[in-house]
Amino acid sequence: VIDFAGSGVVHLTGGTTALFATMLLGPRRGRFYDEQGEPLETPKPFPGHSVALQLLGTMILWFGWFGFNPGSALLLATPDYGKVAAHAAVSTALAGAAGGISALFTNLYLEERRTGEP
Repeated sequence: VIDFAGSGVVHLTGGTTALFATMLLGPRRGRFYDEQGEPLETPKPFPGHSVALQLLGTMILWFGWFGFNPGSALLLATPDYGKVAAHAAVSTALAGAAGGISALFTNLYLEERRTGEP
């Protein structure tokens, strides 16, 4: 297994930092508690965001991954660096596709559980 640019360390550090930041900051102000600090019966709704901007950000990230992952393989000093770069590109494409399909089916399942409609 090749760990390009220490991605294991990068993601572990980011996840740990995010965990401690959420414990430090707590929930969003005004969503779960009123101004006096009393819990609300139901949380205030959190309005949706721009789907177009979500898609744009996803495509920018995915495009960047295609530059970074296979590009990192080209820096290897091995005779089969092209094969490693091709594997990195295919893995990047399959990971994005698997994540999208997983999100789709998770959303379908949760919506069916919430509304009772298939």
